[in-house]
Amino acid sequence: MPNGFHGSEADWERVEAPLRALDNELEDFSKRHGIPLSRNTRSWPDRSLVWGSPVRRLIQIFLVDEKDLTYNLWICASEDRDNKRYWKQELLRSAVVVTEIEAEFAGLLERGRALLESWDSDSLELATTIDRPR
Repeated sequence: MPNGFHGSEADWERVEAPLRALDNELEDFSKRHGIPLSRNTRSWPDRSLVWGSPVRRLIQIFLVDEKDLTYNLWICASEDRDNKRYWKQELLRSAVVVTEIEAEFAGLLERGRALLESWDSDSLELATTIDRPR
């Protein structure tokens, strides 16, 4: 059983199933743009597309409410400079049921990518100080 999720195997299947409905669109987008797709990072129901350096760009859809099966579609650009992390982020959709965004999902992915590509180092704001291991 995934270690970030604290439910039964059946619970895991229930919360991850809606994301599987988006997998074909995510895989097509990933191949079309040459962006790696990862699933269930940190053992939590999600799909993530990450690319870029030194500005790291992320499109992610992840579970936010286990009971209602709602998900956030989030984009974030970040860059580490010295011991500080800078970022810009936006929720494209908040606490939605996957069926509410299925029809527009391809367009949302393209919109998210275009926004992320328009954000450069100068667009980012200080998010936090990073404690580096010594």
